[in-house]
Amino acid sequence: MLFDAHIHLSEIPMGEQARPLPASVLTSVHDPEDPSLSLGDPAVLCSYGLHPLWLDATGRSLETLEKLSNSGQISAVGEFGFDFYNGRDEEKEKKQRDIFRAQCAIAEQYHLPVVLHVRRGMAELFAETMLLKKLPSVIFHCYPGTADEGQAFLKRGVNGFFSFGTPVIKTYPGAIAALKGLPPDRILFETDAPFQPPRGRERTLPVDIRAIYEKGSELLKIPQPELESIVWRTAQGIFPGKL
Repeated sequence: MLFDAHIHLSEIPMGEQARPLPASVLTSVHDPEDPSLSLGDPAVLCSYGLHPLWLDATGRSLETLEKLSNSGQISAVGEFGFDFYNGRDEEKEKKQRDIFRAQCAIAEQYHLPVVLHVRRGMAELFAETMLLKKLPSVIFHCYPGTADEGQAFLKRGVNGFFSFGTPVIKTYPGAIAALKGLPPDRILFETDAPFQPPRGRERTLPVDIRAIYEKGSELLKIPQPELESIVWRTAQGIFPGKL
């Protein structure tokens, strides 16, 4: 059984979603009216959060997050985090930090895992370690850090899991080094479809999860069936009773 730790089903053309899906998925939604929230498909778990680049977008609010968390419609909070890829200033840093802390508080209140998005914000994330330690699980989506940084989060008591996607099949050295340097039972795989497409492609698709697991197996020198079992057990631990 395959698990895709991060995907955006509603942003993939329906004709390219390959039903049934090749994996159980955690799909990130950004609209309370997203049809994924009412699918009733046991293979589709949903997360909702305020992405750091679109904190003021229509339909994205802490009130909505609170409502979805309370109703049980979501299985995780996210994606949210820190993103300073296009620069930073004091106002932007404060706003992202305040919304980050508010989302962590809601996740803690409802005992939900979180899905973190981080670009050029690892220092800010380390500064929030005390908050992250209080959460049941922390999924680092498209993990951008090093193996040493990942190990540092674990040593500080964060129940962290590190998700890898198309960067490993595009042979990005940083992603490969981090993947190899982290414990296998702390690793997840994702497509982030339709984003971060493989080279020569317009978008990533749900079926690409197979190639990502295949590459992960090759890099980690773990037989693919064994790796799939390890990741599946990890996902079941993060989402008890839901997979």
